[in-house]
Amino acid sequence: MAARSWIPVVALLAGCATQGEAPPPAHPVDGVKKVIDSLGDEVVQRLATAPFRNLPVVVRSTGTTGTGLEPVVAELLRTRLVERSVPVDAACGARCMEVTLQEFAADSPSGFTLSPGQVLGVVGGNIPIVGGVVRGIGEQAKEKERAARRATGFIVTFAAREANRYTARANIVVISSAGNATVAPEAK
Repeated sequence: MAARSWIPVVALLAGCATQGEAPPPAHPVDGVKKVIDSLGDEVVQRLATAPFRNLPVVVRSTGTTGTGLEPVVAELLRTRLVERSVPVDAACGARCMEVTLQEFAADSPSGFTLSPGQVLGVVGGNIPIVGGVVRGIGEQAKEKERAARRATGFIVTFAAREANRYTARANIVVISSAGNATVAPEAK
């Protein structure tokens, strides 16, 4: 009889143990979607400010075609902006707002919570998480150890251009993935 009295307690404890577990990591596509949404909002906000007002947008990627996410994100951002009725040009003519994407991967500092689609301001040229940018392919064994703290994203430069002269520049960082981060579901 005493053994049977433990069954409900064990079942209750087993149920409690599973409630505290973290949800599964977000799918990379969800992170890219959040990046596109955040960047689209950021471009529209910048176009409402004096240095960028009434300029057509040119989205550039610093990466070469077929490598990394930069070309994919650039193309998806162009499409999203056109859908939002933002004038998007293929190349900068006399005047434009250049949006340049530079992909990066870095170790997140401890105590710094990041999530896909998060936009970080760059103040005085200091980017808070880009300290250990990965530079070589030979670090694969170390990369597996640091994967839980790994953050990837894009350094985004907004530049108002008139011919070959920049009249305004601003930078942000947009996070595309952060370790085992999850993406919050969209509000409907």
